[in-house]
Amino acid sequence: MTTEAVPGAGDAGTHPEGPFFHGPTRHDVGLYVADGSPGPTTGLVLHRVLARSARSFLLNDMSDELVDSSPPHQVVGAPGSAGGERPLWAQTANERNDKAARRSSEIERIHQSRVALRRIRSTLRTFRLAVDPAWGTALRAELAWYSDRLGDSRDLHVIEEMIRDKGPRVTSPANVDRLESVVNAQRESVLASLTAERGGARRFQLTEQMMVLWDGPHFSAKADLPAGEALTAMVQRAWHDLRGAARIARKQPTEANLHALRIRLKDLRYGCETVALVEGGPARKTAKAAERLQSKLGDLHDARSSVDWLRALGTERPELAEPVEALVAVERETATAARKGWKRDLKEVERRWRSWQS
Repeated sequence: MTTEAVPGAGDAGTHPEGPFFHGPTRHDVGLYVADGSPGPTTGLVLHRVLARSARSFLLNDMSDELVDSSPPHQVVGAPGSAGGERPLWAQTANERNDKAARRSSEIERIHQSRVALRRIRSTLRTFRLAVDPAWGTALRAELAWYSDRLGDSRDLHVIEEMIRDKGPRVTSPANVDRLESVVNAQRESVLASLTAERGGARRFQLTEQMMVLWDGPHFSAKADLPAGEALTAMVQRAWHDLRGAARIARKQPTEANLHALRIRLKDLRYGCETVALVEGGPARKTAKAAERLQSKLGDLHDARSSVDWLRALGTERPELAEPVEALVAVERETATAARKGWKRDLKEVERRWRSWQS
């Protein structure tokens, strides 16, 4: 499974205390704790994470025409592109190595857009005590809607890669070509629908919300608390949610329960990565452990989704039954392999968390 970098990684500069301690500027008014202690507020840290994800989404979901007409390093319609210096939380040390940059292919851009939406949703959920509740809930619903639309294309890309990589091992080149033609036809239909969606009012309103994330999210009073204290306390909720999903998965390791565990692992991972921007090591190690298991369970989910797609195709197109059944057998083996060791990896996540919290 492809994973994305921690927001802000690599742009902390040379300051020994990390990316949020560059010294006060005119941009920092109201962002550092009122008592003068040397640390950022919860709002500053969350603003940076949300703004960078919003920027990544805008860069990767915009059309080629808008990209071609944009000045270098700017996004048409993106907040902050009309002029003026970007605030500290939006700056990077090296634009050429910017993890939020636009990807080169449509598939990569769709994946990066989904990653950005997923991180924003998770951040708003995990740290919801620092966010205006009505605004945060409504935005999470819109992010889920558009992420699902992007997911239709991403799922077909996974299936296409599976057919291309594994098909030649179990069936003839002619059958591989026939299967790929079916996937390509479905992908073209999905992409056409997505293009139409991008020109609609609902997608435009989502762009406006991305601008809100860039310019200033709707925070609650808790956003003024010191980040080192409040963020760690808030991520406890993600841990409790993970423990509940883990108990269910251990008792009944069904595909649905393991998928639910994977979702909770994502929340813990993103939450710990956010805390790590302030606290560093232990939170980052917990995030890495969660990412490893999340990736393994993601492979399982992709394999099972591929099996479901292949079965549906075999029912619709009986003449493709032979290659379909051959690939179903391969994907079942992939799912079985992905299941191995997941309980051991879960124990490592739990160990890392307890070591950090103790």
